[in-house]
Amino acid sequence: MTISNQSLKKPERIVGLDTIRLFCAVWVAFSHGAYPPLTSTFDTSVPAYWLLNGMYTSLFCGPAAVIVFFIISGFCIHYPYRNNWKRRNTLPFLGSRMIRICGPIVIATFIYLLMGIDVTVFHFIAGWSIICEICYYLMYPFLRGSLKTYRAWKWAFLISLIPTLFSFIEYPINLVNYPGVGPIYVIFLGFPCWILGVLLCYKIEPVDNRPTYTLLIYSRLGVFLLALATHILALQEILGHPFTLNFFAFFAFFWLRLEILFYKSRKAIRFGEVLGKSCYSIYLMHGFPFHILSVLEINSTNKFYMFIAYWLLLIPLTAIFFFMVERPFHKIASRIKNTHARMLALK
Repeated sequence: MTISNQSLKKPERIVGLDTIRLFCAVWVAFSHGAYPPLTSTFDTSVPAYWLLNGMYTSLFCGPAAVIVFFIISGFCIHYPYRNNWKRRNTLPFLGSRMIRICGPIVIATFIYLLMGIDVTVFHFIAGWSIICEICYYLMYPFLRGSLKTYRAWKWAFLISLIPTLFSFIEYPINLVNYPGVGPIYVIFLGFPCWILGVLLCYKIEPVDNRPTYTLLIYSRLGVFLLALATHILALQEILGHPFTLNFFAFFAFFWLRLEILFYKSRKAIRFGEVLGKSCYSIYLMHGFPFHILSVLEINSTNKFYMFIAYWLLLIPLTAIFFFMVERPFHKIASRIKNTHARMLALK
């Protein structure tokens, strides 16, 4: 029997998402101190300069970028299976996803240990979100088996909001960091954001009135300003990220919908789409340059010099990690899914 072409057909790729992921990965790096030091020469004893410096350094809300990652992740996982899921998909799905995400993070953690970096710091900075995604991947096949419609997923989303609402009772309102709620609770806190990505799959069918570029620009500006507002509230210890970012996710949902619909009939920036494939490597590697500069005892008072040195290290580190670690694991994961498809086609 010949192998069905349909069974081996690659899932439709949604244009523009890789560029957004690239931007989010860079934004996370910026939020951890790798941003351009445009206000480094300001005399912050002057009130106006102090205010400008505070506003500028608050621009880079890494946790908001992680929430966007969650939504895109839920979308990318569900989109190929939105209309068709079989119980027999469970093992190849879990095998390919676990290899794809766990392989690189295990290697990255091993490198951190070799370099003497405290992995608990790595977990708090970036690893917590990856653990969340691993848990969502593990839950997906079992949820997908019983949640077959948009309405069912919408009810699941509403139920998943319970930990978000309960956090207002359980935790101090000025708790700054999203993972500050603890390694277990943060999994449930981020879950509704991930399910929003699943719901997004049902909201991107072709429409007569495609969003205009002007509307897209306004939505981008809106999501940026809203992320900035959540960051200022958190940094000033007025209202922490655990209490704002899940509501920010609603706006991010509609913004991402506009991005997807806009690029359905247009080409995205090829540069961003190509580099965006390495966003996971950027996410895993962005903490290394600071440690390397510290080990080399390069600690210049010129922050522009340090900024350039950081990115001159991060870019090749990301490229090396992507080609030597991340891409090989991608290929293994794809091979698992293709092998499963061939086995089904031969039955």
